[in-house]
Amino acid sequence: MNNVFDKHCVFITSTGRTGTRFLAKSLSKMVEDCYAVHEPANVFIKDLKKWGEDIKRFGFYQMTVGQFLPSKSMCKLSTYRRRGKINDEKTKEYIKGLRKQILEETKESLYVESSNHLHGVIDLLGDVFPNSKVVFIIRDPRTWIRSAISSPVYLLYSKVDFSFLGMSMRASHFKDDPYSMKWKSMSKFEKFAWYYNKLNTLVLESMKNKKNFKLYRYEDLFTSEKKEENFIDLLEFSTKFDDGFSRKYTFEPSFLSKKINSASDKYKIPHWKNWDKKRAHILQKHCGELMDKFGYGKEPEWLEKLNSDYKEEYA
Repeated sequence: MNNVFDKHCVFITSTGRTGTRFLAKSLSKMVEDCYAVHEPANVFIKDLKKWGEDIKRFGFYQMTVGQFLPSKSMCKLSTYRRRGKINDEKTKEYIKGLRKQILEETKESLYVESSNHLHGVIDLLGDVFPNSKVVFIIRDPRTWIRSAISSPVYLLYSKVDFSFLGMSMRASHFKDDPYSMKWKSMSKFEKFAWYYNKLNTLVLESMKNKKNFKLYRYEDLFTSEKKEENFIDLLEFSTKFDDGFSRKYTFEPSFLSKKINSASDKYKIPHWKNWDKKRAHILQKHCGELMDKFGYGKEPEWLEKLNSDYKEEYA
């Protein structure tokens, strides 16, 4: 293949906490001649071994200071593009720079990248990689927020996610956002609810009518009665391309019973059935439209919380 960017690729992304690491590990084992990777060239504070290996592979500069530059970090690039701080042509140039080495080193004919850091460039991937497909996974915001807040590896709005670094989207980054001026007074729970709505909405709007795009609900892949059927559908989508390229796969249903990078059993917030009405109303305020769209929040227990007489408190 003369052009390394013509390689057949599948990009899987989401808000995070949707099984992205699991998918990378599973597809590498189920699909023939496939190299699947989870968040390449990204620093995992909890995994110093991986960080050391990536320093050897990508260089000390990219894996340290470079992580704060959009040209060296997919996380920073996504946020910068969403904020309008970088134009599309420059973004595509940076995407090529960030993935050229990986693709050159990949001998397998199919490259799969699973990473929540792709959200801000998701609609440009088809331009950079003409033989690519994109998978997006959405999860019930009530279980997502519980997992995200409780996870020791999910650093969104944590003590090390300093605002001045500009690594994560914040309402204050968007002047037309209704929560721009309220951001500093919002609780961490509400900030997470805002982030869920903002990221998912931006992705869905930018990928509308894209032929190389398919969306799956997390629950349909991992917890529903038809999870095996839905996972096979994901494998079919990921291994068959319009130009005739295809790869065989062997579905391993036993994989779906394994947990990789799951949240600690010691959740920091209770299951949504035990939420008070204030927390339920905050989440519904931010995520209600998406919940309706994807069939979440239909339980009588949830509707009862929303039908209570709670009134939002204003500082």
